[in-house]
Amino acid sequence: MSRVAIVFLLPFILSACASTPKQDDATPAPAAEAPADAAPADAAPAEEAPAAQSASNFNLADIPFAAFDPEKPEGIHVYPITGNPKEGPFNAIVGLPPGYLSPVHSHSANYSGVSMSDSMVHGSSAEAKETVPRGSYWHQPAGEPHVDGCMSEEPCYLLAFFDGAVYMGPADAPAAEPTVQVTPGDQVKWEEVKAGVQMAVIHGNPKEGAFHALFQFPAGMTTNVHTHSSTFTGALLSGSHERGAAADQLVALTQGAVWSEPAGSAHMEKCGSEGPCTFVGAMDGALNTEAVELSTAADAAPAADAAPAADAAPAADAAPAAEAAPATE
Repeated sequence: MSRVAIVFLLPFILSACASTPKQDDATPAPAAEAPADAAPADAAPAEEAPAAQSASNFNLADIPFAAFDPEKPEGIHVYPITGNPKEGPFNAIVGLPPGYLSPVHSHSANYSGVSMSDSMVHGSSAEAKETVPRGSYWHQPAGEPHVDGCMSEEPCYLLAFFDGAVYMGPADAPAAEPTVQVTPGDQVKWEEVKAGVQMAVIHGNPKEGAFHALFQFPAGMTTNVHTHSSTFTGALLSGSHERGAAADQLVALTQGAVWSEPAGSAHMEKCGSEGPCTFVGAMDGALNTEAVELSTAADAAPAADAAPAADAAPAADAAPAAEAAPATE
């Protein structure tokens, strides 16, 4: 089992691809099949940990994934969006091959997971796994055995937000009393943040510090140019979305896109008019929204490329109350 269990570990300690991809909306080629053999449990990790990424916006087809094993490019792939998996907290997008099911394993750190595909599974064992379609989320406590998989003919994608360096070890048996709670994508309980923007907290308290959450923008909503005092990592779950430093620098993003904006980076956002935009986000500090101005297509457009508004102290209703956040463990 230890030979197989390491499959899920190695992607997090491989360096990201060095080339800079071009931005487009092409559909990525599906992985051929799950790897037949896992790397040995005592395999030496890569000497160099992946470096933290600078500000970036990548559509799914352009994400510089790295294979966990260069000799098995059809296997699991990973891209660390922010942080260093060998040293501390990090956020990453993981690609699981079609038909893949991990062995029962656990991690030394807590992590929040968000499914970006409709055929991903997560559970306390192979027998107790459940489908977690796109937009479903969970918070997995450290040390609790679980499995992950992709029950599809296409690859599945997962956003993982770890609160510590990655370590994965095989488990002898499933958890006797699993505490992880999965929230299906169609059962998300939204709370309004500001002017129609909705949020569902996965873990943490947006008023006090680091947190993970789902966000939903109404169709056609646009923000002013603004900054945050915290680094913001995100991924688009549905809808069309644009992000950039100003109105003339917007990058069109489609389902599966990821981004990272370091604290203090000026940016604006725009949701397409076809329907709402739903994305998952992680901040390494509290959320302040007082400096964010929102408008819809029906409103008079603000000066989108004006000087960025600095973060202000959060208004009383800037984020859901702490007690609105779901139980995390």
